[in-house]
Amino acid sequence: MATNGRTYVYAGAAQWTKDTPKGMQTGLYRSVGDDPWEPLTGGLPERGEIRAIAVHPEDANVVFVGTQDGPYRSTDRGTHWERLGFPDQGKVVWSLLFHPRDPKIMYLGAAPTSVYKSEDGGNTWRRLTNAKQPERVAMGFATRVIRMAADPSHPDEVYAAIEVGGVMRTLDGGESWSDCSADLLKLAERAHLKSKIGSDTEIEGMMDGHSIAVSAARPGAVFVAVRMGLFRSDDRGGSWKDMEV
Repeated sequence: MATNGRTYVYAGAAQWTKDTPKGMQTGLYRSVGDDPWEPLTGGLPERGEIRAIAVHPEDANVVFVGTQDGPYRSTDRGTHWERLGFPDQGKVVWSLLFHPRDPKIMYLGAAPTSVYKSEDGGNTWRRLTNAKQPERVAMGFATRVIRMAADPSHPDEVYAAIEVGGVMRTLDGGESWSDCSADLLKLAERAHLKSKIGSDTEIEGMMDGHSIAVSAARPGAVFVAVRMGLFRSDDRGGSWKDMEV
């Protein structure tokens, strides 16, 4: 994020599992211009685990991060932080998303799979109780909403990539959700798209969501990156095709 001619870059680090050695680096870091990286700790949890960072689209002073204890906000580019009005303590945050047209509206993805919404710029949050996915793959860790994306042309359409749980979608700003994984499961029947690392089912690789994006040029076109590659839907997640990359 460039401000006053200088570029601010933020990076977060977190443990992979609870068994990760304590010597591994965690926390939030910032680099300004050509300056070296500096740790940001003011008000964040001790040994903060930062898995999500979002800069306000209209005010670069305001930065949100997701921690192992809910969301935090800074109004001075990361120097000081405050914990927000989040209903569930100890919730690990994996993703943050601003509404494409109204930055007062935000979405938060967490583990176990759950989505929260704020309509007052992050001050308070409520859980969207219908944001659920079937438990198809037992990985030994909780599934998580690892990335979310909204359709710029239809901003109440939000898509979520689940690790390890496929894709889910809302068309009404989060009040109702539907599973968009049926076609991904069909694709998982193909020999070259089968994969299992931590479970006993070969659908694991196709359910292992890592990133998701919605086309700004073509409404309804959604792209999801899973372990087995990049897949595209032209009908809002109803069907998927292999991009073969």
